[in-house]
Amino acid sequence: MTRKPVALRYLSVVGIAAVCLACGTALAQEATAAPPETGMTLWQLILSGGAIMVVLGILSVLAVALIITFFATLSPRGEISQDFIVQARSLLQEGDVGACDLLCQRGEKLLPRILQAGLRVAGQDRYAVVEAMQSEGARLAAALSQQVGYLSNIATLAPMLGILGTVFGMIKAFNSIAFQPAVVKPIVLAGGVSMALVTTAAGLAVAIPIMAFYFYFRARIQKIVAAVEGASAEFVEPLTEIGGARR
Repeated sequence: MTRKPVALRYLSVVGIAAVCLACGTALAQEATAAPPETGMTLWQLILSGGAIMVVLGILSVLAVALIITFFATLSPRGEISQDFIVQARSLLQEGDVGACDLLCQRGEKLLPRILQAGLRVAGQDRYAVVEAMQSEGARLAAALSQQVGYLSNIATLAPMLGILGTVFGMIKAFNSIAFQPAVVKPIVLAGGVSMALVTTAAGLAVAIPIMAFYFYFRARIQKIVAAVEGASAEFVEPLTEIGGARR
């Protein structure tokens, strides 16, 4: 009774080995009978683009770094801290403008800086407080939009570099045809056209996702600005009710 399972186990191993050997032989025969691969690999295509591909690679790395930074920093929740709102409101209710100013100086987000602008005109009428806070908010929002605008600049520059590589490739192809009559002209022309098309495709491949991220972060900035405006409006009344300059 104990020999039968062992025999079946050996037969299974031999059968699997036979199947593997048959499959390997079939694949080897197919590979031997198949014609050699034609065309270039992806790395060869990248190298055929020349120096333009290096510049596009640098731009793509820079864009990835910016995108990671914006994902980490641009957030409506990150810009509005409930702890800060509670502390600042408590200090304003006590009339301690100096302590509230120090609290704002420790914060690097939009809301503390907008509140700090309102503290400069604390005790004045509502119009002066709102005007000061809106002016600072508009300036900070423009600064954020300018930072995200770097993505738009890269997305605009990448296709232009691709077109420049296209022009270089076509010039190279036609110069080779004109000044090298002994060379097989279709082959030379194909090489130049390949360089031209590779740079164009690379420029578009870099620009399209970057532009998509630019639109995404621009929408996120609009949400941040709207959220900060709503939070800063809560401090208008306390700032107008202080009734004196900062101490």
